[in-house]
Amino acid sequence: MRNPGIRLTVLDKLNVTARIEGYPDDELVKVVLLDRKMIWMWVPKVAGSSTSKALLSTYGERAIACHIPLDLIWRLNPEYRSFEVVGFKRNPYTRTVSCWASKLTTPQAIHAPYLRKVRYAGLRHGMPFGEFAAWLNTPAGSDEVADQHWISQHLLLQRADRLLPYEELSGSIAELGLGRIPRNNVRAVADARLGVEHRPAISHYDAQSYADITRRFAKDLEVLGYSYPGEPPTA
Repeated sequence: MRNPGIRLTVLDKLNVTARIEGYPDDELVKVVLLDRKMIWMWVPKVAGSSTSKALLSTYGERAIACHIPLDLIWRLNPEYRSFEVVGFKRNPYTRTVSCWASKLTTPQAIHAPYLRKVRYAGLRHGMPFGEFAAWLNTPAGSDEVADQHWISQHLLLQRADRLLPYEELSGSIAELGLGRIPRNNVRAVADARLGVEHRPAISHYDAQSYADITRRFAKDLEVLGYSYPGEPPTA
């Protein structure tokens, strides 16, 4: 079902009127690759922006970017039902840090429009990672009302035919027919501008935040086959 925490758009309301059932992946941008008979789904914080731009640059008019539900893509052209639906997956421990760093710790002006649009009780710009990890286990941070950046990936990817790992990005983009993609690490760029040392994702964890993220994304860890990338922190 559609995430009740996300405000309905005009398209959403029309689909409700037409009794079209919603899915968590409805909100994702898709790129239809006509020559490869593939539909790629852009999951936030999994190299989505760079990959989408590379797909459109490489395939030109043979790639169609759209921001509509899969069901509508299939209804517009029933041939696309036979296309393979592909998405990238990422370790929840590093994806969560990427979300926090990108949306809540970069200079506020970068994401000011996002922060105005996405308002959740207790979520604030500049909050430490440990507080964000704890917040994700509150009702305001749950999957029932989650933003795309921190909703569980297994919900977004439940209709994908194939999952490609972000951790093996060169091989994953090769499956899309790409040689390489430019990677824009917003956090690294922001740190460089501020003269702050850029830290590896797992360096932000302590025993409590590790426990919080393990609990919050337990289903992702199970379904997607991930574990903590290193020795889990202890008290």
